[in-house]
Amino acid sequence: MGTNTVNPRRRLEISAGLGLLAALVTHAFAVLDTVPRDIALILRGTRAALHGQDPYTTITGLAYPLPGLIAMAPWSLPPEPAASVLFMFVSATAFAWALMAEGYAPLLGFFSPGMLFAAQVGQWSPLFAAALVIAPLGVFLIVKPHVGIATFLARPTWWAAGSAIVCILVAFALQPTWLFDWRASMARGGVHLERAGSGRYLYAAPVMLPGGVLVLAALSRWRRPEARLLIALSLLPQSLHLYEIVPLALIPRGWRESALYLAGGHLVWWVLREMRPWPIYPEYLLASGTLYTLFVFLPLTAMVLKRPNVGELPAWLERRLAILPAWLRGTVCG
Repeated sequence: MGTNTVNPRRRLEISAGLGLLAALVTHAFAVLDTVPRDIALILRGTRAALHGQDPYTTITGLAYPLPGLIAMAPWSLPPEPAASVLFMFVSATAFAWALMAEGYAPLLGFFSPGMLFAAQVGQWSPLFAAALVIAPLGVFLIVKPHVGIATFLARPTWWAAGSAIVCILVAFALQPTWLFDWRASMARGGVHLERAGSGRYLYAAPVMLPGGVLVLAALSRWRRPEARLLIALSLLPQSLHLYEIVPLALIPRGWRESALYLAGGHLVWWVLREMRPWPIYPEYLLASGTLYTLFVFLPLTAMVLKRPNVGELPAWLERRLAILPAWLRGTVCG
């Protein structure tokens, strides 16, 4: 997303150090908490699928699609909890590396509560964020397609598209009914798309929450990958946990914007902690999503709007966009 201004060796050293820190957090919470990590659940599902079992009967309420389980096959080789720790080390290291594509300042985003939450539960958002800079990591976007697609729209790659097609074909070969089994599993697990209800997990798009429609102003900067990331994440249903917005740490430029992103995330986390306990879990999730829409999405939208609508697109697309007025078409990089 920009010119690398950090010495590659120094960048790798810092990235590995922060990756180790995140891996230690994952290990600590895996030891202290009896609740299975998200990564541990999906690896159990992956091992079941690879052994010819139905992962959706093996793990009640499994919310991940079979192609995603197949994509995670390499991570299922080490035993638990080593697999979870290794996964987070690689994910966090790659995320830190991606952040430094714009210098040292965006590293502040590594210390957001969303990143801490992702390390605690073993989530994929740091890896998805890293895929914006490290294209081969796009092979894992199929694990959580409802969020991974935001990364793909921000920066489409053949790594993501090709691997997704392969994993989908393998999934149908292994279990032709996986799509119906997956939907039934989510229903049993309490996943729903309502604003409130009796289900345990609430999925909603930030654009539908108070203030969220204002994020669509970033469409005027559609050529920029960070604008497409912001818009896509605002439009896609998500769990509304803070770890979902980790990729947005790639949007700020410089110390002031990076500090604003960090402060917004910690403000959301402070309010959520101070207002506990919540009557029902979906209300907590709705509050989380509303708060991070107001205090993270909207400030980032303002940052994006300050930048010109400049970005490079494939030649075939540029030719078709020539019919658009200049103010909407934007300009090519350089």
